[in-house]
Parts: sequence; structure tokens; C-alpha cells
Amino acid sequence: MTLRLLRRRARGASVAALASVAVLGGCSLSPSATAGTASARTADAERVVAAESASSAVRVSVIGDSFSAGSLNDVVWPDVLAEEHGFEVTNASLGGAGYEAGDDYLGTFADQVAYATEENPTVILVVGSENDVDADPADVLADATDLYASLRERSPEARIVVIGPIWSGEAVSEEMWDVDAAVSAAAVSAGLDYVDALPQEWLADPLIIQDDGDHPTDEGQYLLAGHIDDALIQVDPDLLG
Repeated sequence: MTLRLLRRRARGASVAALASVAVLGGCSLSPSATAGTASARTADAERVVAAESASSAVRVSVIGDSFSAGSLNDVVWPDVLAEEHGFEVTNASLGGAGYEAGDDYLGTFADQVAYATEENPTVILVVGSENDVDADPADVLADATDLYASLRERSPEARIVVIGPIWSGEAVSEEMWDVDAAVSAAAVSAGLDYVDALPQEWLADPLIIQDDGDHPTDEGQYLLAGHIDDALIQVDPDLLG
């Protein structure tokens, strides 16, 4: 083989090698491109974490009466517990409401369902009500049964806990005991957790009751928050997060 042919082959091999290097260099990521890819991956990961956090966040809705809505109060127990546990709260409670009571006033518990369920709550607390003291227990039973079924339909993933009527004052009337039994029966029949607040006399102390003789003071609201918190811990220590 002549020297000229060997040189030509050597030059051809060199060109091929340089072309290969050029191609490989063109396929490599520049430092800025690498940084951009890493940044994008970090952003994606942060979005996933944020989405998972949002989906696992505790969102509590409260259906109740003026003990939950407040009456001349600067603070109410749902807000106290929300701050304590760090959950989001939707307080749909209305003064004068009950399973039967409130139809001729601001509304019943059933009238609070739409607002209570619109933010996809993870927990729904139905609390009360002493306002049903004059209602027929059979009607309370029927209304409570319908209410729980409506909540199940609108928020099938939510944990529903029923807290029975809370009585302020010392002597609980016989009529209130009958209503309490009706609410308990409806909750148990629906397979829901029930907290029997009536015999615990959470608001029996006159020193935490306003001059109207019925509604708790702000101090009473804080005490009520503590009682309800303790009761819900007994239901499920992780319920409120």
C-alpha cells in the first residue's frame, strides 16, 4: 500500500473521529439546559407535594345553633379549635336552628347543608340543639335521619360526627331528654359517631352564661371548645388533625 493511500486513510479516520465528537457534543446538555431541567423537576415535585398536602388537609364544617354561631360573642368554639389544630373551618351554624327549630326564623339544620358541604369537607360536625326542646321527638328523629342521609349524599367521603343537644343552665327538662334520645337513635341508625353532651352539663355553670341566661360568654366558648375537643379525641384522636 502506498504512503499516499495510508495518509488518505489516516485523514479520513481523523475526520470521522472529529465528526463523532461534534455529534456527541451536540447531544450533550449545556450547563444552562441542565439547570433548567433540574429546576423544572423541582417545580414539578413541589406541585405534587402541594397537591398531596391540599388533598390531605383537614377541612371541618359545623352545622349548629347559636352556641356554635355565637351570640354577642367575640369568639366561638369552632374558630378556637381551628386555630388550635390548624384546620380549615366552615361554620354554617345559625342562631335559633335545630333539626325542627328555626323553620320560622333563620333556618333549620337542613338549611345549612348546602353551605356546609360546598368546600368538600373531610369532617362534618352536627351539633345540637336545645332549640328543639318543644319539638315532637318523632319529628326530630325523622328530620335527623333525613339530614344525615343528605350529608352522606353530598359529602360521601366526609367523616360525620353528631354531638347531641347542649343545655345551658342547671336543670335539663324531660322534653330535652326525649329529644336527645331521638337524635342519638338517628345517629346510631345511620352508623355515625354520637357524642352525648346533655348529661355532661358543659354549660351548667352560671358564671359562663350571659345575662340572657342562655348563651355562653366568650369564656364559656373557650370552655365549650375544650369540652368538644376532649369529646372528639375520644371519638378519634386524629379526627381534627
